[in-house]
Amino acid sequence: MNNSSPRAMAETSQDKAPAVTGGTTSGATSTLPRIPWWPSLVAAVLAGIVAFWGMTQPQFWFDETATISAVERPLSSMVGMLSTIDAVHGLYYLVMYPWAAVFGTSELAMRTPSALGLMVTAAVITRIGMTYARRYMPQRMVFVGLLIAVIGAVLPGLTWTGQEARGYAMAAMSVSLAWWCFERFIVTRNGLLMVGFGLALAAATGFSLYCIFLLPVFFIRVLALGWKAALNYAIAGVLVVVACAPLAYIGSLQSAQVSWIHYTLREVLYYMAYHVFFISPRNYRGDFSDQIMAIAPFLALFAVLITVAGLILSRARGIMLWLLALIFFPFAVVVVAQLTGGQYFQERYLAFTSPAVVVLLALGLAAIPWRVAGAVLAVVFAGLSFPSLLGQNGEFAKDDAYGTAAQEAEQADTVIFMNEQHRGIFIAYPPEHEVADPMLVVDAADSETLWGINQPYELAWELEDTGSVAVVSYHDDANFPLVEGNLLENQCTLEDDNWDSRFRVTTFECPDTIPNAQEPDAAGPTPQEPGTQDQAGEAEPVTPGA
Repeated sequence: MNNSSPRAMAETSQDKAPAVTGGTTSGATSTLPRIPWWPSLVAAVLAGIVAFWGMTQPQFWFDETATISAVERPLSSMVGMLSTIDAVHGLYYLVMYPWAAVFGTSELAMRTPSALGLMVTAAVITRIGMTYARRYMPQRMVFVGLLIAVIGAVLPGLTWTGQEARGYAMAAMSVSLAWWCFERFIVTRNGLLMVGFGLALAAATGFSLYCIFLLPVFFIRVLALGWKAALNYAIAGVLVVVACAPLAYIGSLQSAQVSWIHYTLREVLYYMAYHVFFISPRNYRGDFSDQIMAIAPFLALFAVLITVAGLILSRARGIMLWLLALIFFPFAVVVVAQLTGGQYFQERYLAFTSPAVVVLLALGLAAIPWRVAGAVLAVVFAGLSFPSLLGQNGEFAKDDAYGTAAQEAEQADTVIFMNEQHRGIFIAYPPEHEVADPMLVVDAADSETLWGINQPYELAWELEDTGSVAVVSYHDDANFPLVEGNLLENQCTLEDDNWDSRFRVTTFECPDTIPNAQEPDAAGPTPQEPGTQDQAGEAEPVTPGA
């Protein structure tokens, strides 16, 4: 019986079609099918639906509050601040400054630019993936585009960036635009496209410093294109390095901001394996956290199997190997830094590699001989990712619960912030009535800092307060008992002690007239300096298995 039906021949034609490289002449490329735009539109819409769905539910956390603090001040103050802290986020702050001035600093307003950036990323990588499919599997070009649309909308390591008031989605967008310019340059050899590549990659580095590590990976592709193409790339690369060198230098001077990171090599490898791509790095500690952590290894294994299948079955294995280099070279640099004593790993710092993961997985699924099987596996991948999408929309997904702390503290007439950083709860969620802040000496804008400047630390228990007083401290603050003791000695009574956020918010009711503040007991514990904390960082990470 003859099985060579037209349908069967169409299904297998992608395996028989000759590969067309990016260096072909215009006459050869003109025989390839035209790439439609509608799959890119589908990808952008799906990414937008996922990003805006539940966007306003999670409370702001430390990093997002730093963004609000940076943009809610005169521009001169922000520029001055960047000379001492957060220079690596400077480009993002400059983008968000006029946006916040127009739209405000609500959760929706602050996170919308990231959602829009994610939508652009989805559209661009869909176009890139279809370009590869047109060269190596032209009969499945649209199928690849739709696979990218689905995977890009659900990959946990990418979707979370669209709900974060930080520059990670914009970094992914800029990397994708640079990548698209690069692919177009390979086909057209138009030098202006290489200029676009350089500008986009420089912008990506401004949004996320580690994007600079992609330069040598793109150079691998240029080597096969001749000396003129290599020269164009070298000029663009030099411009990128020159443009980003000041940022790298200033960032190195501010490296104390990440001094709180203390990972072992084993922990770094563990987090790289599961936390970068297969959970939402800042959105997995709320609802569904148990399911998310249980599924992550299986989602990672599934991705590996898809990739291996693609490398075996696809005629596009060369580009897939290059995509693996694009993904993992920045990881390798961070691991080398770890081996030499550096501490520069956080999952979100490598989120810009996620678009390449999406394209890689789509090419792997498209290489399976039966479209139905590839489509079913894409649905399975989406199903395994779904708990993470649900989890990132929970009120406490970002863990710090700044809104909860602010709601507790604003019930008082006076708030004692034991550490300047604690003031972020009112920066993110301003109180509805005036609250006295006796520890504040210079506010954030005038001091060109993120949180303002406090009184000398020991004055936290010498202040004379009346009415309702809230003390905001860390859960394990060794100096809190001294403050509590002073308030109790001044005839204040303990009303509430709330531990439901990153902070301990303890409320006292003090008499209208109290005696002079008492000196701390000489026999009691001596005050301790607050622990070093990343100016735009987070609490100590959870160790593997914890």
